Amino acid sequence: MKENTDFFVSKSLASWDEAGPIHWELNKGLLEKVSESNFNILEKDFDDLLDGFDLSGKSVVQVCCNNAKDLISIKKKGAGRCVGIDGSQAFVDQARLLVNASGCSDIEIVCSNIYELPDEYKGRFDFAVITIGVLNWMPDLKQFMSICASLLKPGGYLLMEEIHPVLNMYEEGDPSYIAMSYFNREPQKDDQGLGYLDGRKYQAKENYNFHHTLSDILMVAIESNLSLQKFVELGKNVGNWCGDLENSECVPPMAMLVCWKKDL
Repeated sequence: MKENTDFFVSKSLASWDEAGPIHWELNKGLLEKVSESNFNILEKDFDDLLDGFDLSGKSVVQVCCNNAKDLISIKKKGAGRCVGIDGSQAFVDQARLLVNASGCSDIEIVCSNIYELPDEYKGRFDFAVITIGVLNWMPDLKQFMSICASLLKPGGYLLMEEIHPVLNMYEEGDPSYIAMSYFNREPQKDDQGLGYLDGRKYQAKENYNFHHTLSDILMVAIESNLSLQKFVELGKNVGNWCGDLENSECVPPMAMLVCWKKDL
C-alpha cells in the first residue's frame, strides 16, 4: 500500500507544483489584502463553526494548507501559534509570501508530504483544520486521518469543511449530471489541470483523486479515536465543482462541516 500511496502522492504534488504559477496569477492580489487587521477569507459557515470556540492563544495546524490564506484568517481571529503543512513547494512558497505580507508572527509553513510528516509536530495542537478540497487527494484515508488525529493534544478538536462525498458522483455540465457510482473507489486520473479557480483547462501533469464515502470518513475517524461532536450538510457551492447544482430544483448535498474531538 505504501508504494501505491507514494506513487499517487508524488504524481499529484507534481501536478500542484505545475499549477502554482497559474494560481498565483489569480491570487497575488492577496498580498495587499492579508495585511488588513480584519482579513478573513473563510467560508461563512466554517467561520461560524470556528466562532463557537475560544481561539485566543490556541495552537492551530492546517493540514494541506495550500497558500495559507485560510490559516492567516484563523490567526487574525486571535489564534496563537499556527502551523500550515503542504506538500507542494510552489504553494508553500506562496504561503510564506502571504504570511510575510500579513504582518502576523508565529505562523510556520512546513513543506512536507503529509504521509511523511516529522514526529515533532505530533501532539502539539489544540485545533487541527481541514478546508475544502483535501480528502479526495488522499489514497490512504485511514492513515491520513490517523496522522491528523496524532497532531492534536488530548481533548483537541479536528474541524473540517469539505466537499460532500455525494458530489463526487457528478460531472460538470450544463447542467451538471450524475456520472459515477457513489461507491466507485478506483483512482480517478486527470490531466486537464488544476485551473478550478477560473475554470481553465490545460494539458497538465497527471494527478489522481479518490472518492471516499461518508461512512469511510466517519469510520476512519472512529478508528483514530476521534469522537463526532457536530455534523452539518450544506447545499452550497464551496469547492467550485458543479456549482450550478446550488441553484437547481433538486439540490444534492454539496458540502459538509464536521467537528471531532480527540479522546482523552
